[in-house]
Amino acid sequence: MTSVPKPLKFLNPNYPRMREIFEKQTDPEFVAMFADIVSLVAMVSSEQEDSNESLLYCLKGSMKNIVKWGHEYLRSLAGQIGKEYEARLEKGESVDEINQLVDQIIPEFIDHNEEPEAVDLLLEVERLESLNKFTTENNFERVCAYLQTCSSYSADTDEMRIGF
Repeated sequence: MTSVPKPLKFLNPNYPRMREIFEKQTDPEFVAMFADIVSLVAMVSSEQEDSNESLLYCLKGSMKNIVKWGHEYLRSLAGQIGKEYEARLEKGESVDEINQLVDQIIPEFIDHNEEPEAVDLLLEVERLESLNKFTTENNFERVCAYLQTCSSYSADTDEMRIGF
C-alpha cells in the first residue's frame, strides 16, 4: 500500500459501498463515468488476489482514454484481460470490447519501451500479427529478441504466427 496514491487509499475502505451504489444506478451516462472510477479503485481494493473486477468495471465504463488513469492501471487491466478473453471465447461471446481495450493499451506499452508486456498481451488475445503496426526501427530488436525467447515456450508453430 505504500505505492498506492492517497486518493485510492482513502477510497479503499469505501469500495464495497461503491459497488452497491453502482448496482443501483440507472442513468447510463453516470453509470459509465462511475464504472471508470470503481474500476480504478477495484485495482487495489478487490478482496480476491486474482480478481478481474477492475476489468469488468472498466468494460462497463466509458472505455475511452483509459491511459489517463496511469500505467499501473493499464498493467493491471492487461493482467486480467487474458482470463476474460478465454472465458468469453469458451462461452461464444464477443471479444470486441476486450480488443478495444487492447488497442488502447498496446501503443502505451510500446511508447514506454515495454515491448515484452505488449507482446504478452497480444499473445493472450491471439492478435500477435497486430504487432507489425507498432514495430519500428527503434524497437524491432527488442521485439524480435522477446519473440525469440517466447518461441521456445510455444507448443505449436501456429501459435507464433508472425507477419514480419
